[in-house]
Amino acid sequence: MRGDGTTRGHPRPLARPRTLWLTLVIGALAMIFLPGLLEGRRQLTLARSDLRTAREAILEQRQGEALDALGSAARRLARAGRRARSFPARLLKPVPVLGSPTRALDDAARAGAGAVAAGRAVARASSSFPTAGPSALAGQDLSPFHDATARAADELDQAERDLAAARGALVGPAGAFLPPVSGPARAMLDEVDRGRRQVDGVRRGLGLLADLSGPGADVRLLLLSQDSLELRPTGGYIGSFGVLRFSHGTVSLERYEATEALPAPQPPMTPPPELAPVLPRWWGLSNVNWWPDFPTTARTAREMFKRQGGQEVDGVVALTEQAIARLIGVLGPLQVPGYGEPVVEEGFDRRLVYEVELKRPLDEPRKRFLIELAKVVFDRLFKLPADKLPAVTRAVDRSVGAGDVQVWFADPGRQRRLEGTRWTGALPSVERDFLQLVDVNLSASKANLALTKEVTYRVTRQQDGRLAAHLEITVRNEGAKSPINPLYNSFLRVYVPREAELLDAPEDQYDDGPAPDGPYRVFSQFMTVPPRSATSAAFSYRLPDRAAPGGDYRLTWVRQAGTPNDSFVALLGGRSVEADPADRVTRVGADLDGNPLVAFLRSRWIVRKLMP
Repeated sequence: MRGDGTTRGHPRPLARPRTLWLTLVIGALAMIFLPGLLEGRRQLTLARSDLRTAREAILEQRQGEALDALGSAARRLARAGRRARSFPARLLKPVPVLGSPTRALDDAARAGAGAVAAGRAVARASSSFPTAGPSALAGQDLSPFHDATARAADELDQAERDLAAARGALVGPAGAFLPPVSGPARAMLDEVDRGRRQVDGVRRGLGLLADLSGPGADVRLLLLSQDSLELRPTGGYIGSFGVLRFSHGTVSLERYEATEALPAPQPPMTPPPELAPVLPRWWGLSNVNWWPDFPTTARTAREMFKRQGGQEVDGVVALTEQAIARLIGVLGPLQVPGYGEPVVEEGFDRRLVYEVELKRPLDEPRKRFLIELAKVVFDRLFKLPADKLPAVTRAVDRSVGAGDVQVWFADPGRQRRLEGTRWTGALPSVERDFLQLVDVNLSASKANLALTKEVTYRVTRQQDGRLAAHLEITVRNEGAKSPINPLYNSFLRVYVPREAELLDAPEDQYDDGPAPDGPYRVFSQFMTVPPRSATSAAFSYRLPDRAAPGGDYRLTWVRQAGTPNDSFVALLGGRSVEADPADRVTRVGADLDGNPLVAFLRSRWIVRKLMP
């Protein structure tokens, strides 16, 4: 016998009977509770979908649809919460590990209720704007919008408080290691963060609107009309311009005319060396958009306008013909004085070419159609019926997303309200890989009407372990030879990471060094594409190691404004990703080395958040 009362050679029992019974009871409760947990998570997923629908409806000022979606989300979240607090789930809550999925579901449902409350506050803020009644804009009077910004401020404050509380409740469970715990919380945290970004964007936009529409405002904006059929870095040749004035609660179009009407700049400005040989006279406002970074171009345009006899302006707005076409689709058909056929959205680019370039005899002045059309468009906007405001908002939003509308303010406070948004047209600062093609039509033709580019991008690992990028570009000129398409004469620049090194470059490719308008490097090549033909170019260059630490590669591709028909395909890590032409910015990631650890880490919440 041993001193503890047991016989040598006979081990002590591994579990007492009551422990075994407790384990069996907990296991049985867990099996009973599992269907309820799954149903709760399903309701949570449906509620997230309702929240997304509500956000989209609020942006488009469909208040009824937004409130219906928020009501549906609230009901689904209540069901999910009841599942988490019902028998036997509430008995398992205190149990370590086993009860954590129930607690996470409950936390996500409670936080979702905060997101619903915030959504209702944003909807109330949005509904304070003049979207009912006979007119959204009483002539040129902006006072209804200015008053609405004040009414919306308190609602946005409440939305921010609701979302901050919801986020605080989710951070812990969302960072848990076990997917059954982190999954529901992480998914709801994503929705809460999207809601916070929406509120932040609405607040900044309302602040800017309050500033411009206030009784003390006196702001002039230089309006640049860009023609992407004659492509330039920020969208197209600037054939006409205007001055938009916000003055003491009103808005008006003070001036609109062709850029040829401006005198030579005094003193003259020195043009970029690649542009100088093709300028017909001096470098003026029409060709000022040489840099793809819109703030850089806008600052130059402001100074150029001043030197060409224009007044001091407080900011610059650039629109392509695609942005104008979308507005016409909402406001039109438009009858322009002196022109029999009404102007419609479909085929608007070809109508422009006919009226300004092809018809005989040409108008005097040649761009009279554009000048008269601009007056009609802004007159319709200044007398906008309330029921048209949501559609105009959607049209502008599409144009901003595609880069067809870009805005810059000289005042740093106003410009800060736009920072981080697509409105700025600014080149982003990217830590990993970056790519933008910047094409310039040097022929003064309208060849871009029939021009497309097919872009394929591959990244491979070389024998020395370094990353190499392979960029292939095919430019197709599908138009017949004509006065507006004699030849496409292109100066193509490629913006890449600053440390990139050009490899095996042919004689007609150049390393132009650091970009003057962003933290990048520029490679370039001149190309000619005759009508009914195609021309190709290929760039190979070494990427910096920071593009893919540990094989975890990330790319940001920015589409040049005015090129919606160009295609971009990235071939990375054994998969193919094609850019959406409606979205100017495409981001894609890949595991280039087939590393299981990298693949696992990229699936975790914290890595996805740190490396967006």
